[in-house]
Amino acid sequence: MNSELFLYNEIFMQNQSFGDETNPDVFSYFEKNSYVCLSAPHATKTFVANHLKKSDLYTGSIVRYIAEHQNYSYVVRNKYVPQTVLVSDFILKNHIENHFFLDIHAMQNGKGFDLAVGTGYLKPERYEQQLKFIDSLSKKYGLKYVINDKNYTGKIGLTGRLQQATGQANVLQLEWSLEYRDIFNSLKNVEKVTIPFISELGYYFEKDKNY
Repeated sequence: MNSELFLYNEIFMQNQSFGDETNPDVFSYFEKNSYVCLSAPHATKTFVANHLKKSDLYTGSIVRYIAEHQNYSYVVRNKYVPQTVLVSDFILKNHIENHFFLDIHAMQNGKGFDLAVGTGYLKPERYEQQLKFIDSLSKKYGLKYVINDKNYTGKIGLTGRLQQATGQANVLQLEWSLEYRDIFNSLKNVEKVTIPFISELGYYFEKDKNY
């Protein structure tokens, strides 16, 4: 697993995390004929709110690894461009919004929890079954998690924008602490917790598309 994660990581971290500047596309979508779709919209540096935003380190590598091994569709950012290019616009333009999206991000350090789940503009009750799965898996893997922390609601990201466009509860934002995504210094956590957590969560949703 190590070599594969590291290899994927090099793709997103090349050019000091500006990504593959030779790629003609800002985002790429990989269709696996799945209901679940993973996304890593900040796998490289991005232009957000008129400034350069650091990449969400390791999210691209983790998303690609899980998606390839579990046969989940996925969307990743390939490179930085000095303008705002939204993954939600990419998804709607390509008519792939009927997936259930697990939108993977990186939270700042020192928050006191390992995972922040954002339900965007919709109340948690709209995601009752999904949040039960998340609670069960968090207990299984010993994760401290919160729902809709004020800094991680998902309203300004894919979760909120897709909800506004479709009115559907088919996307959740998952913000991970560095301790559970650093493939160099916390590889054991990534291998034993983060990857199986996301993989199993996707499996639950894939198994019963009525959620």
